[in-house]
Amino acid sequence: MSLLRALSGPDGIRASQSRTTNYEAVFARDAVMAGIAGLLLDDRAIISALTSTLERLRELQGGAGQIASNYRAVNGETQVSFGTLAPRIDSATWYVIGVAIAARAGTLDPRPFRDSIRAVVRLLDGLEYNGRHLIYIPPGGNWADEYVYEGYILYDQVLRAWALRLAGGVFVEPSWTEKAAAIEQTIESRFWPHDAGRTHPIAAFSPTSSRDIFDLAACSLLAVSGVAPTLASAALAGISNRYLGRSRLPPAFDPVIDESHPDWPALRRYHLHDFRNKPHEFHNGGIWPVWLGWLSLGLGRAGRPSDLERLRQMAADKLDTQRYDFEEFLHGVTYAPGGVARMAYSATGVVFLRAAGSERQRQLLDL
Repeated sequence: MSLLRALSGPDGIRASQSRTTNYEAVFARDAVMAGIAGLLLDDRAIISALTSTLERLRELQGGAGQIASNYRAVNGETQVSFGTLAPRIDSATWYVIGVAIAARAGTLDPRPFRDSIRAVVRLLDGLEYNGRHLIYIPPGGNWADEYVYEGYILYDQVLRAWALRLAGGVFVEPSWTEKAAAIEQTIESRFWPHDAGRTHPIAAFSPTSSRDIFDLAACSLLAVSGVAPTLASAALAGISNRYLGRSRLPPAFDPVIDESHPDWPALRRYHLHDFRNKPHEFHNGGIWPVWLGWLSLGLGRAGRPSDLERLRQMAADKLDTQRYDFEEFLHGVTYAPGGVARMAYSATGVVFLRAAGSERQRQLLDL
């Protein structure tokens, strides 16, 4: 709570107190998640900074409806980025989710955002292009911006369906709610092949390949959002059996890409600053507290108290027994902290672990 408050200000919620690269900027995705943590805490400072974030993102919105990946004030001027190596398409969906959840909580007047949200919806419809209810995402187009997957990525489809359902209710737009249902039906039919013994949905597919890996973010958001509940239930059962029941914290992606994997050359080349995706680190099998937090909210919504308590206890065992300074991830084998410290992302995950299953979660997030 102290870290999130320290990162909250009149310009929004900054990503980190670290001055590494661009981490002092306000990132749409990170700030919305932190703002949701503030809403769960009913913390006025964090909620106020969420409102500031959403207002600034609206002001900086691109002409086609695109939402900035991040922005920062430098010498009285605002520097804004919509993505460097690739467009950050999930900035748009997280923006819609942030506006809608804040409006549902009664902390934001949605009326000044109506035209902005409508522009985002049109943009996403345009990106869909072929009328088949899924958006094609380039490599680096979402939170896993240095990981090698692309195509029809489940994570992004879930966010779009959730955003449309939330916004459809807030702005009384039945067509958005209907579109959310169509996306949900497509998710159910395309992302869970009928294979015996399957424990997780596929992470992504394209015309040439299927990325049949475990994606914790996608599975957790399925459970939290209520999108495709049959898939969400099966995914949570798989997480319980494969990880929690074996006293393992689930990594961001599994299996790990190592030097013998055919994707290693592409992964090794794909980074903006320094290479961070060593085996069991960063996106490549690292354990991210923010996604453990979203998983805990999913377990709370699904009514799985035993799994939720097991997850909380394992997370506490790993975080409380070492010097943890809210780094981005834990090593997938040693659990040593890694990445940038003092991250809003990680503080948000810890708040979610605490708030999961509460009455406040049910009031704020459950539809």
